[in-house]
Order: sequence, then structure tokens, then C-alpha cells
Amino acid sequence: MSVHRTRRWGAALFAATVTAGLLGGASAQAVTGAQPVPDGTYRFSAKVTFGDLRACSGALVDKNWVVTTKSCLAEGSAPVAAGPPSRPTTVLVGRADLTGTAGHQRSVAAVAPHPDRNVALVRLAAPVTDVPPVALASTPPSATETLKVTGYGRTATEWVPDRLHQGSFTVQDVDATSVGLLGASAGATLCKGDAGGPAFRDGSAELVAVVSTSWQKGCLAETETRDGATATRVDDLGWWIRWQTTDVHLFGVTNQLMPDATVQRRLVAHAVDSATGGLQTRTAAALLPFAPKSMATLNADTILLTNGAGELHRVDVANTVALTYTITKIASADWAFDKLVYDGHGSLYGILSGSLRRFTVTSAKPAAADFTAPTTISSGFGLQTLASPGPGRILGTTSAGPLISYKINGANSWSRSDLHQTGWDRPRELVSPGGGLYLTIHPTDGLKRYRDANPFDGRGDDITLIGEEPVSGVWFRHQLLSARPWTGVVSVFGTGPEGRLSHTTVDPVTGAKQKVVAAAPLGFTPKAMATLNADTLLVTSTGGQLHRVDVTGTDPLTFTTTKLADTGWTQDRLAYDGNGSLFGINAGSALRRYTVTKPKPAYADITNAKAITGNFTLTSLAAPGPGRILGTTSTGKLLAYVIDAAGVWTVAELAAAGWGDTASLFGPGGGLYYKRFDSGLVVAHLDASPFDDSGADIKIHLPDARNNTGWDPILSARPYDAWPDGRRW
Repeated sequence: MSVHRTRRWGAALFAATVTAGLLGGASAQAVTGAQPVPDGTYRFSAKVTFGDLRACSGALVDKNWVVTTKSCLAEGSAPVAAGPPSRPTTVLVGRADLTGTAGHQRSVAAVAPHPDRNVALVRLAAPVTDVPPVALASTPPSATETLKVTGYGRTATEWVPDRLHQGSFTVQDVDATSVGLLGASAGATLCKGDAGGPAFRDGSAELVAVVSTSWQKGCLAETETRDGATATRVDDLGWWIRWQTTDVHLFGVTNQLMPDATVQRRLVAHAVDSATGGLQTRTAAALLPFAPKSMATLNADTILLTNGAGELHRVDVANTVALTYTITKIASADWAFDKLVYDGHGSLYGILSGSLRRFTVTSAKPAAADFTAPTTISSGFGLQTLASPGPGRILGTTSAGPLISYKINGANSWSRSDLHQTGWDRPRELVSPGGGLYLTIHPTDGLKRYRDANPFDGRGDDITLIGEEPVSGVWFRHQLLSARPWTGVVSVFGTGPEGRLSHTTVDPVTGAKQKVVAAAPLGFTPKAMATLNADTLLVTSTGGQLHRVDVTGTDPLTFTTTKLADTGWTQDRLAYDGNGSLFGINAGSALRRYTVTKPKPAYADITNAKAITGNFTLTSLAAPGPGRILGTTSTGKLLAYVIDAAGVWTVAELAAAGWGDTASLFGPGGGLYYKRFDSGLVVAHLDASPFDDSGADIKIHLPDARNNTGWDPILSARPYDAWPDGRRW
């Protein structure tokens, strides 16, 4: 009997064996017949714990993503769905010795199951930046090749070992989706808890496959005499993995003129790395059944298309690997827009013959009834391109060459800023996922990337070109292009007088919230807190000390503390602007600013202490963007300050009343402000134009998602400082 046939028979057995860990939270851990992995080796190896149901293995393939098996995340026979895992799930990366403290523990924010293979990617709630991801193999496995496998599964002698193990396995056979493995040394096999473990080329550390099935010969408490295992190939999943891990997703429609003079129109998908310009493209085999006129992308798998007949169609993307989709006609008339764009925060904008209209979209998969509150903004919007850089904003160009930004408040209420007067007449399409990233395409210029350091300031002098060369591609065939908006969870740290640290994630669209409280106290009485990044907090104490808190895991919430200063930090409130500036208010009115020069600062890295002259009698403090603070007063005002490098400041009154009951104010940026009352009630507000010195466009955001339970008195949101990290999902 061939090994190929043997491992096929073992596949059914796997679902109940190799993926499973022990029930009740204990989990299996190693490759039997193998050697323990030394500390600091194969740090990309990961342990995945799916609630109290099972534990598996995996590998870090991107700072935000770990690959494992889809069956590791399954609930019975139900298919694994995209989105948050059905049970609380954690990932441990970079820790060979489970009794130690190396590496990082992260909760899982989302799952991306492969449509056809037993493979899934899990997105970490915060990135792992100091562990190099494993590279994806560029060539398929070959028969007789030897691969290394690491895993946290059971061994021949240990039910729950405390170390990552490694073993060498010989490739027995290869087919289109899987590879057969046989231990290269006596006794080498794969056990419970090894599912999802990486099978890689040891010398180059190239990931070839992930462990899928095994007969488990030689594993503790197993009596099976048959040998061999199966791993699911990932060497040919480059497109799928990069689609999930790349920050910019574009959908488009291409036209191709055929020899018989007919035009073939197809849907295309592009994954673009905004920093490097790396591009991956998929083109659908199926032809679009109509000639589209305008296009908007709502989310990862939902697109809107209009045609010249005024019909509105919803395109549901079923699979980005082969790029397959279904089309549903939502409306039969009145949708003949020339341009269409979605802002990622519920507003859809359309231009028809120069007239701008706005709709509120109330569903991720909208039907006709889910487009509400249609409003005609005004006429005179004769734009040849249309994009949305954020909530309540649109961006466009004309044949005359300007780049124009519009702030939309309501019917006949808008303002215009010309970011550039000339030079923007060439782009055929202009798109933006948000975060100040603008992309243009031109048939000969290719795709260009621009970064706007302050996308809501009405200025264009801080717009810079990313990369010297445009991204090449078959752009001359593109009729339409649309960007998926960047949206995602808000990460909030909190504490109180008892010193219990908490971490809360909030979905800014639905208001869904999840909170985890640390088991151990901080060890001092906190007074004020600022979040620098995903795993670094600055916290002052009632005794005037400054502490750095390094978050080592978010579910459960674990941390270490380092005292940076013994005295002098008596600030009542702290806020970090995401761009190197730390603000603190002392005794209710004295404002100081510091420059933070490192993501994990020592005391010497907090420099340039400067007293800002003025009377800052604020009852709350937040930083909505670079060089900006936001605060409230006891008389009910909401004030916004702009503070330059010299300490010169200006103030704008966003509200004259209504904010006096604010106990604390926090937000990640992007116009999201969270107001906490003394009662513990927290209400979200959205400022459609957070840098315009006007509060007329601040509205309560998701009032039905108010939650007055579990909010700490001291709260600080992680800034949206590394676009799009933390915002895409």
C-alpha cells in the first residue's frame, strides 16, 4: 500500500484527532520522535488556542497574521466563517518554552478561512513587530525532499509538554493541494496539537505547507500502527495570503476590445502594498453581463455597480482566489450616476450631471431599503474623478487640473479646498482607502501612490509621492477603479484607583465591545495614562512617578512595568497624538508637551519638555491628531487646540455647551471621539471633519450602541498612528 493511499485513509480520522487539544483549557504540544526547539529558534512558530475546545500550531506569515488549519477553528460540522472567531481565541508567537515569558500573546480579532483548503489565516488584535515572519515558498515541494516541521503537540512520552518541538519529514508524494509526509528519522510522527504546524525548508525557512492529518503512530496513548501524515500546501497560495495581509484592496472593471468589435468587461481585484508598491492581481473569468457606469466598494466582499439604464447592482465576491461573484439587481431606475464612492462610515456619494447626492447605507449587504436619507447636496460638482478620504469628505479632480477636497455637512452645506491648483488633470481614476493615502491611475502613467500627512486640513503642501516609480500594470484597460475603505476596531486601555489594567476593543461601525481585565494589578495607584502604540502605555501614579507598561498579551491581558521616573510626573491627564508628541496637564491648567523618540521609550527618550503658556483648565484631554489636543470644560465647552513646535497655539470652540458632564474623553483619531460620563456610560461621537475648527458636523455615532457597564475611569485609545494597522478589519 502506498503512503499516498495510506494518508488519504487517515484524513477522516484527523478531524477528531490531530486538531484536538485537551478539553478544559489544557492543550497538547509537540512533534513526537523529535528534538525540543532551542530558545530563539524558529520564532515564527505559533500556538493557537481556540477557546477551551482545542489547541493547534501555526506560523507567523505577517506581523498581523498567523496561518493555521481551518479545522482548528471549527465548531462541530459548521463551516468556519470569515470574521471574529466563534470562541475566544489566542495566539502565542515566539515562545519555545511555554513556562517562560519570551514572545507575545495576542487575541485573535478575525479569521479568514480559505474557500477550498484546510487553511485559515487569523488576524492578531495587535501586530507582532519583533518576530520575523516565515517566508512563503516560491517553488512547490518535490518527492524525497526533506522538510522541517515544528509544533506544540503531544509527544510520545508527554501529554502536555512545555516546549516547542521539531522534526524532519520526507516528502512522499505531492498533489495539487497537499503533500504526503513520512518521518525522516525513527519515531518521527505528528500528534494532537500539531495541526497547523509549519512544514518548511530548513535552510531558507520557506513555508511549504501546514500540517493537516496524521495516523499518529507513536503518539502517547495512541495504538495506531500505520505511519505517515498529510500537510496542506500553501506554496501556491501567495495571492490569497497577500490579499489578506496587504493593506490596500482595489476592485476594478476592465474593458477589452475583441477582434469581432465586441467589448469584454471583467471584474478585477488588486492587492497593493502602499509602502512598496507591490502588486498582485486577479481577473475574473466570467464576463460582466452589463456595461457598468460607476462603482463603489463597501467592504471586503461587497461592491456596488450602476449602469447607464439607471440600475443599481450589488456584487457579492464569493472567492478572491479565482475571483468569482454573484450579482443582485437592487434597483431598476434612478441610479445612473457618473461617479460613485463610499466613505467607510455609512455615507454613499453619487454624482449625476454635476449634481451631488448622498445616501446613508445601513447594511453591509444592502437591499434597496437599506439606502436611506437620500439628500441632494448641490450642483456644480463636475468632477472627472471621485474618492473619499474619510467620513463626510470627498476628493476629486477636473480636466482643469486641480485636486479638490470637499467637506460635506448637509443639503446645500459644504465647503471646498483646492489642495493643488494644477497637475491633477491626467488621472483617469482617483481612489482612497482612507488615512491620507491617495492612488491614481492613468493608462500610461501607471498607478501612483500619494500620502497626505493631514488629510482633513484643507491643504495640499503636505502631499508627497510614495516611491519614485509608478506601479506598472495593464491600467489602460481599466474603465473603473474603487478602493475598499479602511475600517476596524478601536483599541482602548483602561484602569482605575485599584490599578487593574483593562483592554477593550470596540467596533466603530457596530459598537460591539469586548473587554479583558488583567489578573495582576499594576502595583501602584494610577493617575493618568497615554497609549503610545499596540503594546506600550505611559502611566503616571498618584505619587508623581512615571511608568512604562509593556503589554505582553491581550487575552488574557498580561504586562510588565518599568518605572521611568520617581518624581515630577504629577499630570492629571495625558494624551499622545500618534506622531511623537505627548501632552500632559498638571493641576488642571498647566500644559506641557514632550517629544517621544522611541516606541519603547526609556526616560532619556522622552525629550524636549516644553511648558505651553496659557490657562488649560480642561476636565478631559484627548489628542485627535498630530499637534492637536481636544478637551472639555466644567462650563460645558468642547475645545480644540492646535499647538506648533514652538508652543504657539490656537483654540477653536467646537461646542459652547453640552459637554460639562464629560468625565473623560478618548479617541483613536479619524474624528472618533468617545465621551465617558461619571456614571460609566460611554457614547461615541463622529466628527466628519475633525481638523476644520468647527463642531457643526459632530454627531452622536451609533447611539444604540451605548454601553454603561465595565468602563474604567481612566481610559486611553491607541492612536491610528500606523495606517492602516488596526483600521482595515
